[in-house]
Amino acid sequence: MGYQLNIVTINTLINGLCLNNQVQKALHFHDDVIAKGFQLNDVSYGTLINGLCKMGQTTAALQLLRRLEQGSVKPNLVIYNTIIDSLCKDKLIDDVCELFSEMVIKGISPDVVTYSALIYGFCIVSQLKEAVVLLNEMVLKNINPNVYTFSILIDAFCKEGKMKEAKSMLAVMMKQGMKPDVVTYNTLMDGYCLCNEVKKAKYIFNTMVQRGMIPNVKTYNIMINGFCKSKMVDEAVKLFEEMYLKNMIPDTVTYSTLIDGLCKSGRITYAWELVDEMSDRGQPPNVFTYNSFLHTLCKNHHLDKAIALVTKIKDQGIMPDLYTYNTLIDGLCKGGRLKDALKVFKDLLAKGYNLDVVTYTTMICGLCNAGLFEEAFVLLSEMEDKGCFPDASTFEIMICALFESGENDKAEKLLREMVVRGLL
Repeated sequence: MGYQLNIVTINTLINGLCLNNQVQKALHFHDDVIAKGFQLNDVSYGTLINGLCKMGQTTAALQLLRRLEQGSVKPNLVIYNTIIDSLCKDKLIDDVCELFSEMVIKGISPDVVTYSALIYGFCIVSQLKEAVVLLNEMVLKNINPNVYTFSILIDAFCKEGKMKEAKSMLAVMMKQGMKPDVVTYNTLMDGYCLCNEVKKAKYIFNTMVQRGMIPNVKTYNIMINGFCKSKMVDEAVKLFEEMYLKNMIPDTVTYSTLIDGLCKSGRITYAWELVDEMSDRGQPPNVFTYNSFLHTLCKNHHLDKAIALVTKIKDQGIMPDLYTYNTLIDGLCKGGRLKDALKVFKDLLAKGYNLDVVTYTTMICGLCNAGLFEEAFVLLSEMEDKGCFPDASTFEIMICALFESGENDKAEKLLREMVVRGLL
């Protein structure tokens, strides 16, 4: 039509490709327009770098940054922030610190986004002291932390079970005139639930409601999970019913969490009713949902029903996970059906599953309980050949079984090996 391609058109196309996860096409398009003599700007490269980072290609993003430094377009704060954030998520803290120093040396001043990314990076590698140092550093530089910055630290303290420090951080945040949002409250509730202090979590829940904050589905999921873990299933059911009264649609996590609690409290009929309900409401059950039923069936020695359930979920197109098979093998071993357990175990090996130490230890335990020590020793050797190394539990099970059977020499030999490996 006679119109000339300009930078706005180019950037719009690059952005569109990146938004649609077609970063490689965006890079080819970049090469094409450069070859035709067009000059791109910092927005173009910022978009490409952001696209690469979103795809987990941080190394490629860094390489593009280095190419930029050799050309006429100078990297800006947004570009550095994008790569710093991606490196932090990859837990490459040394590389992050190096890039941060490089940025500062070049005269590019960090902002709240930079520091929030750095704080997050230190938090996910459990270097909370360094994260707090960064918070103090940004305040000294007159860079005001925001709700997101504080929420990162509060979440990190909660995950470490340091609720006193989390509350102190919340107090600092509120003192600076910032109101906690639903994410902040959810984080605190989750922290208390992890520490088995569900009543304190409920207090936080009530506080946020009193302050006019509307709980979301995740809020209810946290509380329902907390109540179920504390064996307060009636309280969990009340919250679940409250969601309906507030026209809030429970998701698969909500249903699966409550179903798990109901199964563990022996209320199987209600749990199955919820499976039907969740399907009707467009929240299809997943492997985690069915694992709860499987665990209950195995625990109560309904082993034929357990095997039938695994077959049923496979027929529905749901792939059992390793927890599913570990639960089934454990149930079969404890139910005296060692042959069936071995059949499942060998089938998994034949299909190329990467079995973990739990799977092997469960099978070894079954063999030992049946007095098949030679087979147990063979399996112990085989698991190491496959790169799966026994832990203290594996050795303890074998040692106890050997002592009980009067195989003292073999038990003592294993005990010495356990000491050599540093597992005692």
